[in-house]
Amino acid sequence: MQATTNSRVFHLDMGRTFSFTSTEASRLQIGLTWIAAYTLLSYLTGAFFMADTVDYVSAVYDRAHGVDNKLWEFGHLFWRPLGWILFHTVGPLVGLFAGTDPRIEVTFILVAMNWLAGLGCVLLLRAVLGRFSIRPAAANFATLTFLFSLAFVNYIHSGSSYIPGLAFLLLGYYLLSVPTQINPSALRPFFAACALALSVCLWFPYIFAVPGALATPLFNRKDNPSSWALTRRTTVYCLILGLASYGVVLASLGIFTPDAVFRWITAEGKEFAGIHGPTRAIFGLARSFINMGEDGVIFKRFLLHDPYNSVTTLDLLRVSLFKLFLFYTLLFVLLKQLAHSANRKILWLCLGSATPVIVFALFWQGGDMERYLPLYPVFFLALGCSLADDRAPRYSMWLAGTFFFVTGFSNIGATSSVTLRKEQQHVEERMKDVLPLLKPGSRVVLLDIHDELENFGRSFLFHPIVRGSMLRTYPLLNIGTAQTLHWRQDFAATAFNTWRSDGDMWISKRILEPRPHRDWNWVEGSDPLVTWSMIRSSFTQFDYGRSAGDKDGFLLLLPTEKNKTTLDSSRNGNPVL
Repeated sequence: MQATTNSRVFHLDMGRTFSFTSTEASRLQIGLTWIAAYTLLSYLTGAFFMADTVDYVSAVYDRAHGVDNKLWEFGHLFWRPLGWILFHTVGPLVGLFAGTDPRIEVTFILVAMNWLAGLGCVLLLRAVLGRFSIRPAAANFATLTFLFSLAFVNYIHSGSSYIPGLAFLLLGYYLLSVPTQINPSALRPFFAACALALSVCLWFPYIFAVPGALATPLFNRKDNPSSWALTRRTTVYCLILGLASYGVVLASLGIFTPDAVFRWITAEGKEFAGIHGPTRAIFGLARSFINMGEDGVIFKRFLLHDPYNSVTTLDLLRVSLFKLFLFYTLLFVLLKQLAHSANRKILWLCLGSATPVIVFALFWQGGDMERYLPLYPVFFLALGCSLADDRAPRYSMWLAGTFFFVTGFSNIGATSSVTLRKEQQHVEERMKDVLPLLKPGSRVVLLDIHDELENFGRSFLFHPIVRGSMLRTYPLLNIGTAQTLHWRQDFAATAFNTWRSDGDMWISKRILEPRPHRDWNWVEGSDPLVTWSMIRSSFTQFDYGRSAGDKDGFLLLLPTEKNKTTLDSSRNGNPVL
């Protein structure tokens, strides 16, 4: 090996010589360090919530077996088709170590794509921060905080499209944050447009972050006359690519009229139209970064004066509202620091990028932690720029450090393999008596979607109970949505369909309790259409058979004439049930 001041030269026996500048060697070292950190973190953690992964798996599986389903869906245009393509190309290879179950193969493929995309997110964010001339120490701190953020560390283990979409959004930021002294090539706007368009086609809400990404050259390289051209061309290309992608899909589906387009767009989201409001958004934004547990439920109980599980002001102070206060204090300090520093242009970039995302969250499922992934790039850009400012007050450093340690400790605790295994053991214990009694077509009726059994069936897809399709749950309610308008009719129809297929209906004993327990996440008054007494009185009138399990077990709903008459009245619109 020969070395000079500016480069290192490596000689191999094959006779070929490879030269690495000290800068390239440093970048390689940084990249390998982040790969190691990401791999270790992903090994020690898992997903406590996999969102709609099971639905994507079912869509790919059904299409692969000739079932005509909705493979093309507005909100995740390319995600299911991408899974279908990979299932047909690499599925046989995956089956060698994932088993012969096609559903497990599809699940593994989708999860693997998320893991790889998560790695790309870490490397791209670190590279983006470097292009904004942020000092390495501040850039590393911001990237590490990103790595431990709750939504990120959870969804890298899922099969949803959130993390792949974020990776392409960050790629767009990287391509558009080219240094000022470099004149971008003619192909850079096209590649950046492809990245941004793909992020939207993987998950549509990323469209609200695209304007900020497109404006990046105007803030990062505003002194270069080619910045406007870079933004303008990328915008045009991105618009063309996006419209062409959706246009081709609509044409292939035979959708041409405005009414048909509207029905296709709203098909997946019509049941969730009622989930909105500033309270959800306030907790959802903080929860995207730091684990809040069920503090949102406690806060709602306090505001609504829940008569079953009352919450006092002292109770609020005992829960982790400290985390909520810590997050918003940090956010305020970051914005204040950017407003009084030489990085004021970064402030306007961050505000312009984040505002559409926040406004959308106020009107659409603002309590979901994934809703705020589109603003991750600018949040951590603001964090890095603030900490890199020499005039930053010392308390901002301490505040950021406190936030990092609280976030890391809390989020690792929520997503660690040990914690997730304990959750699975709890479900196993609750189900051990009823599982041997379940027929292939049986349904286990739960109170609502917040029951841990519902999340178990949708988030622990590699568990033997879920893999064997031993558990089919049916939550009665999805509070806050239009589903509560017809929950009686839906339950009656499900009961008759289950009995016709020679299955049984097992009712959770929780539904028959005089009052909801505190850890069931029920909030009286959160939906004026449904009360606890209403639900309980509806189910106490039925005839039941054998019992399975203890007080938190299940009762067999008998197909007696009395029960059928009651259900039939509800199915026909008479609210007996």
